[in-house]
Amino acid sequence: MMKKFITILGIIIISFHSMLFAQNQKILLLGKCDKEATTDMLNYLNERSKIFLNAENNIELSIDNISSYPIIFTCNNDYLKLTNQEVILLENHLKQGGLLILDNITSDYTYSIFLDKILPEFKKKSLPVDIFFEDNLFQVNLDETNIDLEGIFINNKLAILGIKKNSMVNGWINQNEEFFKIGSSIIFYNLTR
Repeated sequence: MMKKFITILGIIIISFHSMLFAQNQKILLLGKCDKEATTDMLNYLNERSKIFLNAENNIELSIDNISSYPIIFTCNNDYLKLTNQEVILLENHLKQGGLLILDNITSDYTYSIFLDKILPEFKKKSLPVDIFFEDNLFQVNLDETNIDLEGIFINNKLAILGIKKNSMVNGWINQNEEFFKIGSSIIFYNLTR
């Protein structure tokens, strides 16, 4: 009985912390990300966890605005189009606790070159999908989840998440609830760690 009470109290505290942290926070979409589909996933997250995030796109990264985006989401290998100045901004942002999600990586070679350019002192590692579903608040069906993830951690905080040979955004476009759950779980994990 006491264990259940402590677990429920912990979830309430984490949810409250996430709600406070995420107020007026935004996700920046770089590249050809579908803003409407991303907004649908963020609405799903909001309805189930009361974490309020907005998605913005077509914003040019600068030292003045990057801190407004705790999560930056890049689609379709458009991370390869980042300028040297944007890479430097992102590197500093990630070292200060930001998260860069790279959706639908199709080339291991170019992905490795990018990682060596942006965070050369850190090594990527393969991530089990269940890392984001410790409490499985969104009830992701782990038996049906087929997604290949790699990441880089800085001081035990996820800084880069690479989604290989699969697109979460396409799942959101198709209104696939499992992909809404996965996206929500990743954001919840990031904001509560």
